[in-house]
Amino acid sequence: MKRTAYFDNAKAILIYLVVLGHLMSGYLLNNGYLDSLYIVIYLFHMPAFILISGHFSKTIKNKEDFKKMAKTLLLPYLIFQLLYTLYYKQVFGDSVTFDLFEPRYALWFLLSMIMWKLMLWVFGRHKAMILVSIVLSLLVGYISEVNQWLSLSRTFFFFPFFLLGYFLNRENFVKLKNHWNVAIASVLAVALVIFVYLYGNIQWKEWFFGRNPYDEISYGIFESGILSRMTIYVLMIVSTYIFLSLVPKSSQWYTNIGGKTLVVYLLHLFIVRAFRETGIYSWIEETGNYIALFAIAFVIVYVLSSKWVWKLTAPILTAGKK
Repeated sequence: MKRTAYFDNAKAILIYLVVLGHLMSGYLLNNGYLDSLYIVIYLFHMPAFILISGHFSKTIKNKEDFKKMAKTLLLPYLIFQLLYTLYYKQVFGDSVTFDLFEPRYALWFLLSMIMWKLMLWVFGRHKAMILVSIVLSLLVGYISEVNQWLSLSRTFFFFPFFLLGYFLNRENFVKLKNHWNVAIASVLAVALVIFVYLYGNIQWKEWFFGRNPYDEISYGIFESGILSRMTIYVLMIVSTYIFLSLVPKSSQWYTNIGGKTLVVYLLHLFIVRAFRETGIYSWIEETGNYIALFAIAFVIVYVLSSKWVWKLTAPILTAGKK
């Protein structure tokens, strides 16, 4: 299938923001501007990423589809679950244990992708199921057993975005790029940033992750868990609309990175963890030169999306596909 610059541009920008967000997470509560940027990023970077993943997903229909899913999602999950555990424990002495059923760090995405594809058997039959998936997520938040085990909480939390992407056709994305949508999105972007800076609270971040049930989130946006999650959904939908409307549709210097986002996604936390042990990490914290994080994130994405890294990892991450 011929690649589309628009989607590769979106994925390239999003994977950069994923890396930047993980770098920023160690400096939260130190700077109001940084906290606000973190909130803005987390309002749309994973929802948009998951929506695009849903758009390119197909319902599993036969044994070959199962085999492909096992090679491209399950196998990388098993390999990196082991590698992450060994790396964090043996190299840095972190208190982690190998557990197949609780995804390590970024690996929740692979496990959730498997479940989302399977859930399409039921939810992929009618667009009305998008509303059903939202209601289900709102109710599931009350079930304490639905947590980080098997990434169940995140699976239900982000599934509406995956399902929305699945039902959107290419024409829907084309319409986002008309002059009216771009103008509206630009105004909304400014308004959103101002709103987050004035009223946002970094303690909301647990609501963006979707990894815990309501009773395990210590800071509520509202007293009601369901109302808090509904509010986050509204903000995420608006933010995702803004992002997808403003993404360039023509080929850019970074477009080719969009085809290698899985490599960057799975490998970048090895570097982020090592970075936190360096003098640069401490220097940024002591001096407040957080602007350096933008450059560091760029270097990480650039290196991990390079041809030599891609050649080494593609056989594992994409079952040999290019």
